Formats: sequence, C-alpha cells, structure tokens
Amino acid sequence: MTRRASRSRGPFPRGIVVLLGTVLAFALSLPAFAAGTITRVTVTPTPQQVTISIVTSEGEPLQVKGFELANPQRLVFDLPGARLAPDVPDSVPLSSGKVRQVRLGQFSVNPEVARIVVDFGAGSKPAPLSELRWEAKKGSQRGETLIVLSGASLGLGPLSLSQPSVKREADCVLVRLAGAGALKRSVAVLANPYRVYADLDGASAEPYEADCDQAPLRAIRMGPQPSENGQPVARVVVELRQKQAYTTFADGPDLVIAVGPQPWALPLPAYAPAGRLKGKTIVVDPGHGGNDIGAPATFGSPPGEPYEKNITLDIAQRLARLLKSEGASVTMTRSDDTFIPLQERAAIANRLKADAFISIHCNSCEAPDTLCGTSVYYDHPHSERFAELVQGELIASLGTADKGMRNANFAVIRRTKGPGILVETAFINHQDDRAGLQHPKFRERTARAIVQGLVEYLKERPRTEEAGE
Repeated sequence: MTRRASRSRGPFPRGIVVLLGTVLAFALSLPAFAAGTITRVTVTPTPQQVTISIVTSEGEPLQVKGFELANPQRLVFDLPGARLAPDVPDSVPLSSGKVRQVRLGQFSVNPEVARIVVDFGAGSKPAPLSELRWEAKKGSQRGETLIVLSGASLGLGPLSLSQPSVKREADCVLVRLAGAGALKRSVAVLANPYRVYADLDGASAEPYEADCDQAPLRAIRMGPQPSENGQPVARVVVELRQKQAYTTFADGPDLVIAVGPQPWALPLPAYAPAGRLKGKTIVVDPGHGGNDIGAPATFGSPPGEPYEKNITLDIAQRLARLLKSEGASVTMTRSDDTFIPLQERAAIANRLKADAFISIHCNSCEAPDTLCGTSVYYDHPHSERFAELVQGELIASLGTADKGMRNANFAVIRRTKGPGILVETAFINHQDDRAGLQHPKFRERTARAIVQGLVEYLKERPRTEEAGE
C-alpha cells in the first residue's frame, strides 16, 4: 500500500520533536511478522525511485511504520521486532538526487525496534516532500522486505559520470567509477583489441578517452549509448594490452572494474550474508590432519611444504565462517591439526543428520607440474546435483582447469548417508595451482563458491533425506 507525505504546518514548541503531518504507519499485508535479525541493507537509486532492501536471517517479512520528522527534515521507518546484526553499516551514502544518505540504528532493545532514517540534503524544502510516496512490500528473495520511495521531491536524475580513477593493487589494476555502484550494469568483453566494457543504466557521460600507462591497461573511454526505457545509458570501456581476467563489483557507492592475470587474485568485495542457510546443519571436513599430512608440494625425505592438511584446514575454517554467517549450524570434523579416522568423519554427519557434508582436499599426481585443475566428487546419486552445482561455482570463481564432476568410492562420502561431496580444490604439486592454494584470495574464493553451490542445491532440495528413499 502507498502513502503520501503531508506538509508541515504552523509553529511548534521548542524542545519538542515535531511530526510533519500525521504519522504514516501501516502493517504489511503479509504473514504475521516475527522478531528478525537484519543481516543486510542495500540502497538502490534509479532515475525514478530509491529502493531500500532489508534482508533478515529468519526469512520472514517485516512490519514497517513510516513517518516524517523535522529539524532536520527526514523520513523515518521503524521496524518492530527487528534487530541489526553487528556488521550492518551505520549509513549508506547516496551520490545523486536530494537523498543524502540512509542511516541505520537500533532505536529500541526492549522491545526490539530497528530504525531506518532517510536524510535529505540541506537544500530540500518541506513543500516538495508532500509529493513523496513510499511503499513497503515483500521482496523476491527469502526474508527480504522492500521500502520503495518515489516522487519528484527525491530530485533523482541520471548520474553524471565523472572521470574514472585508476589504482594498482598487487598484480591487479582497479578502475573506479564514483557513485555508480548501485546502477544496473551489463558487462562483457570484446576482442581485437581485448577490452572490457560496462553499460550503465541511468547514467550519462560526456565523451571521454585517455591513454593509461598502468599495465595491462592501454586506454579508458566513456560515452553515451542509445537510451533504454527512457533512461540514459553510459558505456565505460577499459582497453587492455593483452587478455586478462576481470571482475566488477560495488565498493560502497562506487563501481570497480578490476583486471589482472589470475581470476582468483582479483579483489573480493565484502561478503554480504543474507541468512540463506538458517535451520540447516552442515558438516565441514578438512581433509587429513595430525600425522597424516596429505599430499605435499614435493615428494622426498622430508616432503616439501606446503602440506595438504594445512591448506584444507584454512579453507574449511573460511567455509565454516561463511556458513555460520548465513545462519547454518556448522560442525567441523577437526578444527586444528588433529588426526580423525575416516569412519568418524562420516559418522559425525550421520549422527547430526546433516543437510550437507563437505570434505575439502588438494589433489596430487605422480609427475609434478603435469596435471592441474579443480574437481568435485560424489558417491550416492542424491549428491550428483550437489557436486555439479559446486563444481560450476568453483570453476567460474577460480578460473582453474575444469577437471569435472565425478563419481568415486571415497570412504567419507560413501559412508555419509545424506548429501555429501569431496572437493579437490587444485593440484598441490603443480606450480600454478600451488600458487593459488597458497594465496588467501584463492582460499576465500573457494569457500564462497562452495557456499553458493550449496545454497543453490538446497533450494532444489529443501530437506535432507537419507539415501535410498
């Protein structure tokens, strides 16, 4: 349902908080709300509206109560029964229109009430705010509530792109576009010469071209494209001296285009949990441990480091952290350099009736520097789709050779009754794969890819059931 903000009228006593019109409170025409932990808040401006997305770990829509306050003028939205997670930012700045920022805070602890405040720029007047409309509704993803602001008083228009900045970060080069992080974008590559381009909806750009001496960049260009749905479109082109890996991501209010020689070494945006695994029980199994070092980097006496057991533990710890942030109950078969028998690893998952069992390993072969790449193994038929989804995410994220999704009779996944996979992240005795395995970003990307594959799998299979049903 939609409400129109009313004008402020008459003088008000000093020291009293003033309401600009009647309090605009309403309950969503959705199922009864429950107390929820807000894990993510994003703000997306377009030329027509500002959308505030609020995601809770409990997966239930929130009740929204909205009203206006004066001195300074602002819109306030209270969310009864909601609490903010510690890592939710205090504010989200905006770079276009009259909305200056969106602030977040815990208005009350008992009872729990989270508060969202929309601040306007100093030039905003009370009268135009009377044209402002807002609507609260259920979002498309689980646990998402949307607050949509629209109206001429927002003063929204196309974002006029300023000249991009260029910065080197280790082997990568970052091209930053101020204020463009929330814009809808289409990204692709072209050859001869190799270049990455992004079309940004709702942005305008004056023709711009500049040579760049930051290898592997050759030049950066910007200019207008044909409009779509009445919105302007700006194209940003990053021309390269040779083919490179690339990624794009929002960094606060800005858009970053990053290029570099290794996909896994590209910068990673902050992880944004959304409570997608609430109620799930996951067992994470770091391969080997203790006197069982697993595969070494080089065979010999003594074998050369790094050892598989240490790399798998690091990846598993990262994976457990991400799974917990998504609301899952996580058990690790080992959390330190300890030997755990294979049968006990599977038994842990079976006792817990885990929704998923994930065993982390590094591959190896007899001839060093011959085989390389990533693979995922399954045993029972009910885990084949699980392996397929995780393998796809890993290859897309890491850029390693695709060794495929395979069926195998490994003890830990054979003895696990529920869905279980064994991930061979890369070959520890291949110098290129080993360089990745030793890099923190490779390990973090591996963990994130597994989480994404798991989330997609559990969407298709809501409840874990024992094999043979």
